[in-house]
Amino acid sequence: MPESCVVNWGMDLNAALDKTFGAAEAGDWDTFRSMFADDAVMKQNVGAEQSIEAAMKTLPLFTAGGTTLRYENVRRVSGDQNVTEIHDAVFTKPDGRVIRIDICVVVQFNADGKIVRTDEYLDSAAAAALLR
Repeated sequence: MPESCVVNWGMDLNAALDKTFGAAEAGDWDTFRSMFADDAVMKQNVGAEQSIEAAMKTLPLFTAGGTTLRYENVRRVSGDQNVTEIHDAVFTKPDGRVIRIDICVVVQFNADGKIVRTDEYLDSAAAAALLR
């Protein structure tokens, strides 16, 4: 493991992202939230920057009502206190429809291994299918 992928207490940034995205897949939004600093912000190319608290009001809605989420084709590049991840977010709706969204997310961490910022880039047309 390159030294640049480890922050305070030997925290592995890749392990932190595994835990974060694993919690989202499991619908464990408490664990997901615990991976973020209290003052963390999230930004998507399709919306305004928002606090983690504001995001937590909407993120769980994407897996509500029986919709499942899994991440596939994960690729990562790690830096000193950041990881860029490209993945396919695959949502399966209760009626069997599958919505695949190619996403690139840049994740910044503080020295305690908490996420302080995410910048997410996705295809808005593909994401719109989630609302149908």
